[in-house]
Amino acid sequence: MNTSSFEKLASFCKSLRDSELRTVALLGCPMKIRKSRHFFQLEVTIRGHVDTEMPPDSRISCKMVFMCPKFYPRSLPEVHIRSKKNFPDYLEDVIFSEYDRMTHLDRGSQYIIPMVSSALYMIEREEQKRSEHAIGENETRNL
Repeated sequence: MNTSSFEKLASFCKSLRDSELRTVALLGCPMKIRKSRHFFQLEVTIRGHVDTEMPPDSRISCKMVFMCPKFYPRSLPEVHIRSKKNFPDYLEDVIFSEYDRMTHLDRGSQYIIPMVSSALYMIEREEQKRSEHAIGENETRNL
């Protein structure tokens, strides 16, 4: 690959990454970015935005860490889930199954946005189920 092609590819990958980071910010997910010459690491805090009656200490959250190679999204990122709070074990399996499915469908496209939005949706859905279950139990006790 000649120098101009390499620079065009690097510029294209950077613009896709920047676009993806702006979208993650619009989703309302706090994030930290670490960059080096060969990769960048993105840590996204995911917690539901659903307005439930659940106390804050019982809310579900996690941090998704994306280790992205220099030419992301052409190269796949490594994804880890850390700092889980009230996070059901099965949810991690579901999130990684979604990642596997996505990497086989859309090779070379953006991966962070679909992963963050899927995880956010799954967490909000789980919180909603828990909230409805808690309301149902309270109504039963009051009878």
